[in-house]
Amino acid sequence: MQKRSIEIAKSSPEETDGARQRTAIRKAIILAAGSGRRMRPFTDILPKCLVPVNGTPILVNALTLLCDVGIRETVIVVGHHKEKIHELVGDNFRDMRIVYVESMEYASTNNMYSLWRAREHLHEDVLLLESDVFFDRQLIDKMLSQEGGNLAAVARHQPWMSGTVASVDKENKIQALLDTRHQASGFDYSKVYKTVNIYLLRREFLVRYFVPHIEAFIASGDVNDFYEVILHTMAYQRSYNMSAVFCDDTKWFEIDDENDRLAAEYVFASQEQRYEHISHQHGSYWRYDFIDHAYLYNLYFPPEGVVLYLKNHINDLVLNYPAGQDTIAGLVGTLIRQPAQQLVVANGASELINIISGKLCRRLIIPVPSFNEYANAAPNDNVIEFGLTLPSFQLDVDAYAEKIIQCGADVAIVVTPNNPTSLAVPKSDLLRLLEKLANHDCILLIDESFIDFSKDADQATLQDKIGTYRNLAIIKSMSKSYGIGGLRIGYLLTANIKFAEAVREKTPIWNINSFAEAFLRLAPRYRNEFARSCELVRADCDELYERLCTIPDLTVYCPDANFVFCRLPDRAPSSPDVTRKMFIEHNMFMKHCAGKTMPDADRHLRIASRTRPENRRFVEALRRVILSPT
Repeated sequence: MQKRSIEIAKSSPEETDGARQRTAIRKAIILAAGSGRRMRPFTDILPKCLVPVNGTPILVNALTLLCDVGIRETVIVVGHHKEKIHELVGDNFRDMRIVYVESMEYASTNNMYSLWRAREHLHEDVLLLESDVFFDRQLIDKMLSQEGGNLAAVARHQPWMSGTVASVDKENKIQALLDTRHQASGFDYSKVYKTVNIYLLRREFLVRYFVPHIEAFIASGDVNDFYEVILHTMAYQRSYNMSAVFCDDTKWFEIDDENDRLAAEYVFASQEQRYEHISHQHGSYWRYDFIDHAYLYNLYFPPEGVVLYLKNHINDLVLNYPAGQDTIAGLVGTLIRQPAQQLVVANGASELINIISGKLCRRLIIPVPSFNEYANAAPNDNVIEFGLTLPSFQLDVDAYAEKIIQCGADVAIVVTPNNPTSLAVPKSDLLRLLEKLANHDCILLIDESFIDFSKDADQATLQDKIGTYRNLAIIKSMSKSYGIGGLRIGYLLTANIKFAEAVREKTPIWNINSFAEAFLRLAPRYRNEFARSCELVRADCDELYERLCTIPDLTVYCPDANFVFCRLPDRAPSSPDVTRKMFIEHNMFMKHCAGKTMPDADRHLRIASRTRPENRRFVEALRRVILSPT
């Protein structure tokens, strides 16, 4: 790695001069000696502080910002692959002097020892940083804008955070600093803040308190401790005050492993870069801070009782094997009041789709546009697409039956309500289709994943006809209606035992995890709550539809599910462009239909309904994007 290969973003002279006038701090210390084992294999050949975030090494980011705010000298405590740091940074970074202090015992010591090695530099006000924190200019500006006193950057604790935490009193003074050894099971993180590992320590405190204490620790042979122990004792005894600088509104990320690095890249990416990343993901959206109008699920279920049960039994659910297929089928059968022998339960409906489309059927036919996975899972020459009637997007079941018989399909798909159109096929039409196919050795596979959100769902489903038609099979993703996408439960229901057994033979012995099993055991207790949740979803979606109808020239299809299908006005940007703008300008994500099989696919949107306030904000944002002149 060559020093000249690094591009450093420079502030304007006015910015830098202003920073130098604002603060008298001239020195920083960065601890960068550790081996960073959790970042292997990167740290096999380079130090952890050179881990890149969007192309910029952590250390280069810190040095750039320190230089920008007027720091004249930075001391870097090095150890693991120290020569790589010197090769990249050199003895000067722009107009800032770099001093190196070696701590070659880094493998058997901790950050207290590393800081002790730099003790001769602890005789003036200093900024103290750990080398694994990627942060922005605003954070360091906040630290330097405070009047006097020792300071610690902190942020409200989040579930993904680990490491030292701080207790803060009403006057924003640090009361205690607790490392992971003092965070036992059941520790209440709601009352503490995560330290950012950036401190501003004043000369008097360093000379009179900190350095003597760190000398005493090292003299006693205690080289494997954290310097935060001294800061904790100071705060607890009130020897000196340390104030908290709250940084929740600034960007920062502590990087310990590759997962942290990837998360940091998202945090520090532009909104355009974030869109490119998200648009290629297939879930795990909870890790990102945007409003999800793309994925289709019930926001009002499961209830708190189910979540609390899973939390309280997490050890047992993680440690123990789940039940097998027969037991799981019995649990689903109890919930939906169907015989277990007619059920095959899978790791989401996607597992069933992959088995049926990819391994069992000889020729599959599906109306389009529809859920792409049925066609994607099947060999290309096994799939026949049947276009829905336009512009209504209704299924002509008589023409469909004729096509099924003509092409000799052994599996015919109907998704109702359909995805992406959110339109249901009348039950009477489906029964007529079943009759037409009765003597043609073809399974009619009805996907009812969204039917619980339909009006009169109990009357719309074909579950009550399972025993009447041996050529009928129903597939259902419970993820959507029960709001359990992460638990992955789907099922196949059919009275065609031969077909059910053929599917069951292709499923693994344990395809349902213990959390999903626990949910199935609890769900029957909450039938009323589930029914009510679906009513709430329906009401929210109805209002979303009505509000979308107020956007001029937007064609909006009346939904039968928990999402709305629209066609953009001809003068509006394309649906991929609208989707991009909604994310970049409003931090809202939805699905465009450019990948669907239909005319003008790039003019159509699929919008998932959320809560009413979120839906209202979405409609107003969409209105602005569609009607914007650019």
